[in-house]
Amino acid sequence: MTTQHHTQRRSILLVRASWCIDAVTGTDRSISSLAAALAAAGHQVAIATASEQHDGTGLPGVPVEQFDLPCTSQALREALITTEAKVQRSLSDLIVRRRVDTVVSVGALWGLGRLPIDLPYGVQRVLVVPALPHEQDMPPALAYADTVITSCDAVLRQAATAAWPTRRWRVVPNAPLQNPGIPAPVARKAEAPVRVLAPAGEDVGVLELIAAARAWHRHVEVALAPPGPDDIRGGRALRQQCQILADRAPNITLAQVPGWAEVAGWLADAAAVIIPCRRPASSMTALEALSQGTPVIAYNTGILSDLLLPLQHGSRRLLADVMHGPNALLFLTDGLLADLASYRAACQAAYWRVQDLRPARVAQLFCSALP
Repeated sequence: MTTQHHTQRRSILLVRASWCIDAVTGTDRSISSLAAALAAAGHQVAIATASEQHDGTGLPGVPVEQFDLPCTSQALREALITTEAKVQRSLSDLIVRRRVDTVVSVGALWGLGRLPIDLPYGVQRVLVVPALPHEQDMPPALAYADTVITSCDAVLRQAATAAWPTRRWRVVPNAPLQNPGIPAPVARKAEAPVRVLAPAGEDVGVLELIAAARAWHRHVEVALAPPGPDDIRGGRALRQQCQILADRAPNITLAQVPGWAEVAGWLADAAAVIIPCRRPASSMTALEALSQGTPVIAYNTGILSDLLLPLQHGSRRLLADVMHGPNALLFLTDGLLADLASYRAACQAAYWRVQDLRPARVAQLFCSALP
Protein backbone atom coordinates (compact mmCIF):
# COMPACT_ATOMS: atom_id res chain seq x y z
CA MET A 1 0.00 0.00 0.00
CA THR A 2 1.39 3.40 -1.04
CA THR A 3 1.40 6.21 1.49
CA GLN A 4 0.37 9.57 0.04
CA HIS A 5 2.20 12.69 1.13
CA HIS A 6 2.29 16.36 0.32
CA THR A 7 4.68 16.00 -2.65
CA GLN A 8 2.03 14.24 -4.76
CA ARG A 9 0.64 16.10 -7.76
CA ARG A 10 -2.91 17.20 -6.97
CA SER A 11 -5.93 18.18 -9.01
CA ILE A 12 -7.32 21.22 -7.21
CA LEU A 13 -10.52 23.18 -7.75
CA LEU A 14 -10.60 26.65 -6.19
CA VAL A 15 -14.19 27.85 -5.72
CA ARG A 16 -15.02 31.55 -5.31
CA ALA A 17 -18.20 33.00 -6.81
CA SER A 18 -16.83 36.56 -6.96
CA TRP A 19 -13.39 35.78 -8.41
CA CYS A 20 -12.24 37.75 -11.42
CA ILE A 21 -8.77 37.91 -12.97
CA ASP A 22 -9.02 41.72 -12.92
CA ALA A 23 -8.87 41.85 -9.10
CA VAL A 24 -5.91 44.03 -8.06
CA THR A 25 -6.27 43.61 -4.30
CA GLY A 26 -8.14 41.60 -1.68
CA THR A 27 -9.19 37.97 -1.36
CA ASP A 28 -9.94 37.45 -5.04
CA ARG A 29 -6.37 38.46 -5.88
CA SER A 30 -4.99 36.08 -3.25
CA ILE A 31 -6.81 33.28 -5.13
CA SER A 32 -5.00 34.27 -8.32
CA SER A 33 -1.72 34.13 -6.42
CA LEU A 34 -2.42 30.70 -4.94
CA ALA A 35 -3.68 29.27 -8.23
CA ALA A 36 -0.65 30.53 -10.15
CA ALA A 37 1.73 29.19 -7.49
CA LEU A 38 0.11 25.75 -7.44
CA ALA A 39 0.07 25.53 -11.24
CA ALA A 40 3.73 26.54 -11.44
CA ALA A 41 4.51 23.79 -8.91
CA GLY A 42 3.03 21.20 -11.30
CA HIS A 43 -0.45 20.74 -9.85
CA GLN A 44 -3.59 20.75 -11.98
CA VAL A 45 -5.58 23.81 -10.90
CA ALA A 46 -8.91 25.26 -12.01
CA ILE A 47 -11.00 28.15 -10.66
CA ALA A 48 -14.81 28.03 -10.44
CA THR A 49 -16.52 31.43 -10.40
CA ALA A 50 -19.83 33.14 -11.15
CA SER A 51 -18.19 36.36 -12.37
CA GLU A 52 -18.01 37.09 -16.06
CA GLN A 53 -14.43 36.93 -17.31
CA HIS A 54 -12.89 39.07 -20.02
CA ASP A 55 -11.67 37.27 -23.13
CA GLY A 56 -7.95 37.06 -23.68
CA THR A 57 -6.93 37.30 -20.05
CA GLY A 58 -6.10 34.59 -17.59
CA LEU A 59 -3.55 32.87 -15.43
CA PRO A 60 -1.14 30.59 -17.29
CA GLY A 61 -2.19 26.97 -16.91
CA VAL A 62 -5.30 27.77 -14.84
CA PRO A 63 -8.62 27.17 -16.66
CA VAL A 64 -11.74 28.95 -15.41
CA GLU A 65 -15.16 27.32 -15.00
CA GLN A 66 -18.35 29.41 -14.90
CA PHE A 67 -21.28 28.92 -12.54
CA ASP A 68 -24.69 30.51 -12.99
CA LEU A 69 -25.02 32.20 -9.59
CA PRO A 70 -25.90 35.73 -8.40
CA CYS A 71 -23.10 37.97 -7.20
CA THR A 72 -24.43 39.71 -4.11
CA SER A 73 -24.15 38.03 -0.74
CA GLN A 74 -27.85 38.02 0.09
CA ALA A 75 -28.91 36.81 -3.37
CA LEU A 76 -26.17 34.15 -3.31
CA ARG A 77 -27.25 32.98 0.12
CA GLU A 78 -30.85 32.65 -1.08
CA ALA A 79 -29.79 30.87 -4.29
CA LEU A 80 -27.84 28.27 -2.32
CA ILE A 81 -31.11 27.46 -0.56
CA THR A 82 -33.64 27.63 -3.41
CA THR A 83 -31.43 26.03 -6.09
CA GLU A 84 -29.24 23.91 -3.84
CA ALA A 85 -29.72 20.67 -5.80
CA LYS A 86 -28.83 22.38 -9.11
CA VAL A 87 -25.66 23.93 -7.71
CA GLN A 88 -24.67 20.65 -6.10
CA ARG A 89 -25.05 18.81 -9.43
CA SER A 90 -23.03 21.44 -11.30
CA LEU A 91 -20.21 21.30 -8.80
CA SER A 92 -20.25 17.49 -8.58
CA ASP A 93 -20.15 17.15 -12.37
CA LEU A 94 -17.21 19.53 -12.51
CA ILE A 95 -15.34 17.59 -9.84
CA VAL A 96 -15.82 14.32 -11.72
CA ARG A 97 -15.02 15.79 -15.16
CA ARG A 98 -11.78 17.38 -13.97
CA ARG A 99 -10.90 14.42 -11.74
CA VAL A 100 -10.52 16.78 -8.80
CA ASP A 101 -9.05 15.37 -5.60
CA THR A 102 -9.10 18.60 -3.56
CA VAL A 103 -11.99 21.11 -3.51
CA VAL A 104 -10.98 24.45 -1.97
CA SER A 105 -13.88 26.69 -0.93
CA VAL A 106 -12.50 30.20 -0.46
CA GLY A 107 -15.05 31.54 2.01
CA ALA A 108 -18.03 30.04 3.79
CA LEU A 109 -20.44 31.90 1.49
CA TRP A 110 -18.58 33.14 -1.58
CA GLY A 111 -16.57 29.92 -1.80
CA LEU A 112 -19.77 27.84 -1.38
CA GLY A 113 -18.24 26.35 1.75
CA ARG A 114 -21.69 26.22 3.37
CA LEU A 115 -23.07 24.10 0.50
CA PRO A 116 -23.31 20.32 1.10
CA ILE A 117 -21.72 18.32 -1.71
CA ASP A 118 -21.73 14.56 -2.18
CA LEU A 119 -18.03 14.21 -2.94
CA PRO A 120 -16.55 11.11 -4.58
CA TYR A 121 -14.57 8.84 -2.31
CA GLY A 122 -11.13 10.23 -1.50
CA VAL A 123 -11.85 13.83 -2.50
CA GLN A 124 -10.83 16.30 0.21
CA ARG A 125 -12.74 19.44 1.05
CA VAL A 126 -10.79 22.47 2.23
CA LEU A 127 -12.27 25.68 3.61
CA VAL A 128 -10.16 28.83 3.28
CA VAL A 129 -11.15 31.57 5.76
CA PRO A 130 -9.65 34.92 4.65
CA ALA A 131 -11.37 36.72 7.55
CA LEU A 132 -14.10 35.74 9.98
CA PRO A 133 -17.36 35.67 7.98
CA HIS A 134 -20.99 36.08 9.01
CA GLU A 135 -21.83 33.61 11.76
CA GLN A 136 -24.76 32.13 9.83
CA ASP A 137 -22.43 30.78 7.13
CA MET A 138 -19.70 29.29 9.31
CA PRO A 139 -21.31 26.31 11.12
CA PRO A 140 -22.19 24.30 7.99
CA ALA A 141 -18.94 25.28 6.27
CA LEU A 142 -16.90 24.04 9.24
CA ALA A 143 -18.94 20.84 9.42
CA TYR A 144 -18.26 19.96 5.77
CA ALA A 145 -14.55 20.85 5.72
CA ASP A 146 -11.78 18.29 6.21
CA THR A 147 -9.23 21.08 6.70
CA VAL A 148 -9.57 24.80 7.42
CA ILE A 149 -6.85 27.19 6.23
CA THR A 150 -6.34 30.85 7.00
CA SER A 151 -3.56 33.21 5.97
CA CYS A 152 -2.38 34.49 9.34
CA ASP A 153 -2.31 33.78 13.07
CA ALA A 154 -4.55 36.79 13.74
CA VAL A 155 -7.58 35.15 12.10
CA LEU A 156 -6.84 31.92 13.95
CA ARG A 157 -6.79 33.83 17.24
CA GLN A 158 -10.06 35.58 16.34
CA ALA A 159 -11.66 32.23 15.56
CA ALA A 160 -10.55 30.80 18.90
CA THR A 161 -11.89 33.89 20.70
CA ALA A 162 -15.21 33.44 18.87
CA ALA A 163 -15.27 29.84 20.19
CA TRP A 164 -15.04 28.22 16.75
CA PRO A 165 -13.43 24.76 16.90
CA THR A 166 -9.93 25.30 15.51
CA ARG A 167 -8.38 21.83 15.84
CA ARG A 168 -8.36 21.32 12.06
CA TRP A 169 -7.21 24.87 11.27
CA ARG A 170 -3.86 25.53 9.62
CA VAL A 171 -2.07 28.80 8.82
CA VAL A 172 -0.74 29.18 5.28
CA PRO A 173 0.38 32.72 4.37
CA ASN A 174 -0.50 34.45 1.13
CA ALA A 175 2.15 34.85 -1.54
CA PRO A 176 2.71 37.79 -3.88
CA LEU A 177 1.44 37.10 -7.38
CA GLN A 178 5.00 37.43 -8.67
CA ASN A 179 8.37 36.60 -7.17
CA PRO A 180 10.03 39.48 -5.27
CA GLY A 181 11.65 41.97 -7.63
CA ILE A 182 14.92 43.85 -7.34
CA PRO A 183 14.17 47.06 -5.40
CA ALA A 184 14.78 50.42 -7.10
CA PRO A 185 17.69 52.61 -5.87
CA VAL A 186 16.69 54.00 -2.49
CA ALA A 187 17.50 57.65 -3.23
CA ARG A 188 15.22 57.57 -6.28
CA LYS A 189 12.45 55.76 -4.39
CA ALA A 190 12.51 58.31 -1.59
CA GLU A 191 11.62 61.06 -4.09
CA ALA A 192 8.71 59.10 -5.60
CA PRO A 193 5.07 59.74 -4.70
CA VAL A 194 3.37 57.96 -1.82
CA ARG A 195 0.79 55.57 -3.25
CA VAL A 196 -2.52 54.11 -2.09
CA LEU A 197 -4.22 51.10 -3.69
CA ALA A 198 -7.56 50.24 -2.10
CA PRO A 199 -11.03 49.06 -3.07
CA ALA A 200 -13.75 51.68 -3.30
CA GLY A 201 -15.83 50.32 -0.45
CA GLU A 202 -16.91 50.89 3.11
CA ASP A 203 -14.34 50.72 5.92
CA VAL A 204 -11.59 51.55 3.43
CA GLY A 205 -10.85 54.97 4.93
CA VAL A 206 -9.49 56.39 1.68
CA LEU A 207 -11.79 59.43 1.63
CA GLU A 208 -10.64 60.44 5.11
CA LEU A 209 -7.01 59.93 4.08
CA ILE A 210 -7.40 62.20 1.03
CA ALA A 211 -9.08 64.85 3.19
CA ALA A 212 -6.17 64.73 5.66
CA ALA A 213 -3.49 64.68 2.94
CA ARG A 214 -4.71 67.91 1.29
CA ALA A 215 -2.60 69.85 3.79
CA TRP A 216 0.38 67.49 3.39
CA HIS A 217 3.61 68.44 1.66
CA ARG A 218 4.03 65.12 -0.15
CA HIS A 219 2.51 63.98 -3.44
CA VAL A 220 -0.05 61.18 -3.04
CA GLU A 221 -1.38 58.98 -5.85
CA VAL A 222 -4.57 57.08 -5.08
CA ALA A 223 -5.87 54.18 -7.18
CA LEU A 224 -9.37 53.03 -6.29
CA ALA A 225 -10.05 49.46 -7.33
CA PRO A 226 -13.64 48.42 -8.13
CA PRO A 227 -15.69 47.79 -4.98
CA GLY A 228 -16.95 44.39 -3.87
CA PRO A 229 -20.14 42.96 -5.40
CA ASP A 230 -22.23 44.13 -2.44
CA ASP A 231 -21.21 47.78 -2.74
CA ILE A 232 -21.24 48.81 -6.41
CA ARG A 233 -23.44 51.89 -5.94
CA GLY A 234 -21.62 53.01 -2.79
CA GLY A 235 -18.30 52.54 -4.57
CA ARG A 236 -19.31 54.90 -7.37
CA ALA A 237 -20.38 57.55 -4.85
CA LEU A 238 -17.09 57.18 -2.95
CA ARG A 239 -15.07 57.55 -6.14
CA GLN A 240 -16.94 60.76 -6.99
CA GLN A 241 -16.28 62.18 -3.52
CA CYS A 242 -12.60 61.28 -3.74
CA GLN A 243 -12.35 62.90 -7.17
CA ILE A 244 -13.89 66.14 -5.89
CA LEU A 245 -11.37 66.34 -3.04
CA ALA A 246 -8.44 65.39 -5.28
CA ASP A 247 -9.36 68.07 -7.83
CA ARG A 248 -9.04 70.69 -5.08
CA ALA A 249 -5.61 69.53 -3.89
CA PRO A 250 -2.55 69.97 -6.14
CA ASN A 251 -0.63 67.27 -4.27
CA ILE A 252 -3.23 64.50 -4.73
CA THR A 253 -3.87 62.53 -7.91
CA LEU A 254 -6.65 60.01 -8.42
CA ALA A 255 -4.67 57.61 -10.58
CA GLN A 256 -5.84 54.99 -13.05
CA VAL A 257 -5.99 51.54 -11.47
CA PRO A 258 -3.05 49.43 -12.68
CA GLY A 259 -3.84 46.28 -14.63
CA TRP A 260 -3.83 43.05 -12.66
CA ALA A 261 -0.39 42.14 -13.98
CA GLU A 262 1.04 45.65 -13.43
CA VAL A 263 0.26 45.99 -9.71
CA ALA A 264 3.70 44.94 -8.48
CA GLY A 265 5.46 47.46 -10.74
CA TRP A 266 3.09 50.25 -9.69
CA LEU A 267 3.77 49.58 -6.02
CA ALA A 268 7.51 49.26 -6.68
CA ASP A 269 7.62 52.83 -8.01
CA ALA A 270 6.25 54.33 -4.78
CA ALA A 271 8.27 55.84 -1.94
CA ALA A 272 5.85 54.14 0.46
CA VAL A 273 2.41 52.56 0.31
CA ILE A 274 -0.31 53.60 2.75
CA ILE A 275 -3.15 51.16 3.43
CA PRO A 276 -5.98 53.17 5.03
CA CYS A 277 -8.36 50.21 5.46
CA ARG A 278 -9.74 50.06 8.99
CA ARG A 279 -10.78 46.40 8.70
CA PRO A 280 -8.81 44.78 5.87
CA ALA A 281 -9.82 41.32 4.71
CA SER A 282 -6.53 40.62 2.94
CA SER A 283 -2.84 41.44 3.17
CA MET A 284 -2.22 41.20 -0.59
CA THR A 285 -1.48 44.88 -1.31
CA ALA A 286 0.94 45.10 1.62
CA LEU A 287 2.56 41.82 0.65
CA GLU A 288 3.10 42.84 -2.96
CA ALA A 289 4.50 46.23 -1.96
CA LEU A 290 6.95 44.63 0.47
CA SER A 291 8.03 42.15 -2.20
CA GLN A 292 9.23 45.10 -4.28
CA GLY A 293 11.14 46.68 -1.39
CA THR A 294 8.48 49.35 -0.76
CA PRO A 295 7.68 50.05 2.91
CA VAL A 296 4.04 49.92 4.00
CA ILE A 297 2.22 52.09 6.54
CA ALA A 298 -1.12 50.80 7.85
CA TYR A 299 -3.44 50.60 10.80
CA ASN A 300 -2.64 48.11 13.55
CA THR A 301 -5.26 45.55 12.56
CA GLY A 302 -4.77 41.84 13.04
CA ILE A 303 -4.14 40.79 9.45
CA LEU A 304 -1.66 43.56 8.65
CA SER A 305 0.02 43.68 12.04
CA ASP A 306 1.09 40.03 11.67
CA LEU A 307 2.87 41.00 8.46
CA LEU A 308 4.29 44.40 9.44
CA LEU A 309 5.00 44.15 13.16
CA PRO A 310 8.32 42.27 12.65
CA LEU A 311 9.51 45.23 10.55
CA GLN A 312 9.09 47.79 13.34
CA HIS A 313 12.39 48.61 15.05
CA GLY A 314 13.02 51.46 17.46
CA SER A 315 11.64 54.72 16.13
CA ARG A 316 10.73 53.19 12.76
CA ARG A 317 7.01 52.64 13.30
CA LEU A 318 4.77 51.36 10.52
CA LEU A 319 1.47 50.72 12.34
CA ALA A 320 -0.93 53.36 13.65
CA ASP A 321 -3.88 52.87 15.96
CA VAL A 322 -7.21 53.10 14.14
CA MET A 323 -8.51 55.52 16.78
CA HIS A 324 -5.83 58.08 15.79
CA GLY A 325 -7.12 58.30 12.23
CA PRO A 326 -5.44 59.11 8.90
CA ASN A 327 -3.20 61.87 10.27
CA ALA A 328 -1.35 59.18 12.20
CA LEU A 329 -0.68 57.33 8.92
CA LEU A 330 0.72 60.51 7.36
CA PHE A 331 2.83 61.22 10.46
CA LEU A 332 4.40 57.74 10.35
CA THR A 333 5.07 58.08 6.63
CA ASP A 334 6.85 61.39 7.23
CA GLY A 335 8.96 59.78 9.93
CA LEU A 336 9.85 56.91 7.61
CA LEU A 337 10.97 59.20 4.78
CA ALA A 338 12.74 61.81 6.93
CA ASP A 339 16.11 60.03 7.14
CA LEU A 340 17.63 58.33 4.11
CA ALA A 341 19.63 55.80 6.14
CA SER A 342 16.55 54.70 8.11
CA TYR A 343 14.52 54.62 4.92
CA ARG A 344 17.13 52.42 3.24
CA ALA A 345 16.96 50.01 6.18
CA ALA A 346 13.14 49.96 5.93
CA CYS A 347 13.28 49.13 2.21
CA GLN A 348 15.75 46.32 2.80
CA ALA A 349 13.69 44.94 5.69
CA ALA A 350 10.56 45.04 3.52
CA TYR A 351 12.25 43.06 0.76
CA TRP A 352 13.67 40.41 3.08
CA ARG A 353 10.38 40.06 4.98
CA VAL A 354 8.76 38.23 2.06
CA GLN A 355 11.64 36.02 0.96
CA ASP A 356 10.06 33.06 2.78
CA LEU A 357 6.70 33.86 1.14
CA ARG A 358 7.70 33.27 -2.46
CA PRO A 359 4.97 31.56 -4.54
CA ALA A 360 6.80 28.22 -4.77
CA ARG A 361 7.27 28.13 -1.00
CA VAL A 362 3.62 29.00 -0.30
CA ALA A 363 2.42 26.32 -2.74
CA GLN A 364 4.51 23.79 -0.79
CA LEU A 365 3.12 25.00 2.53
CA PHE A 366 -0.45 24.82 1.22
CA CYS A 367 -0.11 21.20 0.11
CA SER A 368 1.72 20.30 3.33
CA ALA A 369 -1.28 21.59 5.33
CA LEU A 370 -3.58 19.04 3.68
CA PRO A 371 -4.00 15.56 5.15
